[in-house]
Amino acid sequence: MAELEKIYRRNDNFVFRRIEGETVLVPIRDNVGDLDCIYSLNTVGALVWEHLDGSQDLDAIKNRITAEYDIADDKAETDLLSFINEMKTIAAVEAVRR
Repeated sequence: MAELEKIYRRNDNFVFRRIEGETVLVPIRDNVGDLDCIYSLNTVGALVWEHLDGSQDLDAIKNRITAEYDIADDKAETDLLSFINEMKTIAAVEAVRR
């Protein structure tokens, strides 16, 4: 399956917050935020995170990026896949089986 056809969902053990113009992800362990591992997202990362709902594939999210920002299709794809790989590394997202 091509990577853009895959569907991911957010790990419920991460909290997404906008605080004073910053967008952050905080992993939750035992109902407490792990403040040693706060991840800051840029505006594109925040847009992607909000759409990782387990219902849309990465191609649909890439199309949202190109519609929202003045960015070439191939650059949006590269950046999106890089972001997903980073999120997989910290276990913030998981693939959804179809």
